[in-house]
Amino acid sequence: MDASVLRLRPLRPSDVGAVLGLQAQCYGPALIEDGAAFEAKLRATETLGTCWLAERDRQALAYVLSLPVCEQSFPALNAAEFRPSAAPSLLYLHDLAVAPAGRALGLGRRLFERVLQAAQDLALDQIGLVAVQDSLAFWRRQGFAEPGPLPAGIAAKLASFGADARYLARPSR
Repeated sequence: MDASVLRLRPLRPSDVGAVLGLQAQCYGPALIEDGAAFEAKLRATETLGTCWLAERDRQALAYVLSLPVCEQSFPALNAAEFRPSAAPSLLYLHDLAVAPAGRALGLGRRLFERVLQAAQDLALDQIGLVAVQDSLAFWRRQGFAEPGPLPAGIAAKLASFGADARYLARPSR
């Protein structure tokens, strides 16, 4: 296989270093999760097919981490522990980051398509996310909108993402 080919593959715990590098390129300091928090979420979901990495020439360009959750298991930013819900009500798109070098390649959309497929494979009718850093317009173009009043468990954890963070949701189909 030609090493210069762009490929999407499952995100693995061994990719945490690359993910932290991508976070540093994409987020302000207040939104960067530490390696242990990210790895806890990844290890809890690694067999579910909900987390992906885009790479070219073995260079990580983008990733997505999505988690099957319910109100009680919705994670705060940088939560040290995470356990997926036994009865999730939605697939939570916790993080999607695209490095500047990958932004013209349509990676955000391609990774989001993987999340849509994962939600359908897990029979979850809803996808939720927290929009940060002026990403609201991008997510609205993907069909997301602010739902009505938030469940208390989600509203409390939303604050960990900063004052400008917005919770959005959309159907998975």
